[in-house]
Amino acid sequence: MITNIINNLIHGLWFYSLVLEPKHSHKKTMGISAGAAVVSQAVMMVLFMWMYRPTLPFWGSISAKMLYFCGYCVTALIFGVAFVFLMSASEPVKSLFVLSAYCSFWTVIYLVISIVTNTFAGAGNLAVWGLRLGLNLPLLVIFQKYFKKKMQRMYKEIQIGYGTVAVVSVFAFLVMTIVIFYNEKAERHDWLYIAMILSTGSMMVIIHVLLLRFIAQAGYADRLKQMQLHEKYLQAQISSYEQMEQNARQTRHDIRHHHMVVAEYAREKDYQGILSYLQEYERLETEKYTGAFCKNSVVNNVLCTYIGKARRNGTEVSSDIRLGDTGEISNYDLVTILANILENAVNACDREEGKCKMEVSLRQKGSKLIFICKNTCTGKVKFEDGIPCSQERVSVGISSVRCCVDKYDGSVNFSAANGMFTCQVILNSTGNKNKVDRGKNSC
Repeated sequence: MITNIINNLIHGLWFYSLVLEPKHSHKKTMGISAGAAVVSQAVMMVLFMWMYRPTLPFWGSISAKMLYFCGYCVTALIFGVAFVFLMSASEPVKSLFVLSAYCSFWTVIYLVISIVTNTFAGAGNLAVWGLRLGLNLPLLVIFQKYFKKKMQRMYKEIQIGYGTVAVVSVFAFLVMTIVIFYNEKAERHDWLYIAMILSTGSMMVIIHVLLLRFIAQAGYADRLKQMQLHEKYLQAQISSYEQMEQNARQTRHDIRHHHMVVAEYAREKDYQGILSYLQEYERLETEKYTGAFCKNSVVNNVLCTYIGKARRNGTEVSSDIRLGDTGEISNYDLVTILANILENAVNACDREEGKCKMEVSLRQKGSKLIFICKNTCTGKVKFEDGIPCSQERVSVGISSVRCCVDKYDGSVNFSAANGMFTCQVILNSTGNKNKVDRGKNSC
């Protein structure tokens, strides 16, 4: 019983410390973790009573091994449910990875204690209690002081790759669980056996180090894709500037011809002809240099680039841009969101046959910035968890868009109906300064 109390105390402290994206305040998170420890301990007390009280039903039917197995499963279940669904605000698959990684770490420590003290699962005496506290508490302090902030930064910045690593980590935990029960049945603990057990534990540690590297590499790949997108955007903008310069050269070159036409009208005293010619000249020159959507130069450049590209490809584009101060939303995040979505829309229109159109709306309503992009979409689009996944519409950078949106407590929604594909993004443009400062370049 004392061993189990120590276990639950350690689990409560660890799980409180492992919440990298808390759903609640620190005080409430600590309360949920303590509550999970109390519930787990209460269940274990009931199991002990069944084992040692002859007056209770099913007395004698629970052996020590069965008691340990039941307690092991109940503890993992109670803390797992509390951590994934009550304490952590992360997606369940991300929380599951952290949970299984800790449980694997937990089994390694218990195996080491079991071998050193020659006890089943490391349970039962002062040496065991001292080792459990002595191994867990210093590691907990080291994690809290040196590694937690780094893990939080990586955990928030990297949004992809957790499904694969969670499956591998859970499998590693199940393997270590089997090793624990195999250890209890082993009659001899010779050096070869000890080497095998320690090698298995070391392999589990190596696997999780590699899983963390895999997550980091996935994050690097995602950031590289965004850098390539920004490079493509800059190249398109340079091309747009070159076109504007060419138009300016052409205007300078042709200006004398226009002067000659106006002079000829003047000699003939055809003043109405002069006015008509100048109006036509102004209209054509205005069309040539049209491209001012808003005062934010970064947003304006993105809109000019992709709307201009869509129009050159024959797509009919209508726009409603009413953008003022964007508050705490960084220009980097605006480029990531707008460029990804607009590029998807332009590419989707290019794949369509016949007349295509795009509708772009960017406006502010109170503290919210609302961006809506619609484009022609005649093919059937399949969705998984609200995300388009059909071949007809290749999703480029949607994970990065969602990452940026999450930083501003916003939302992104996709839909397809009546031959149009719609993407709607809502961002909170104020009240997120601290959150943005911590991760403005994280996607």
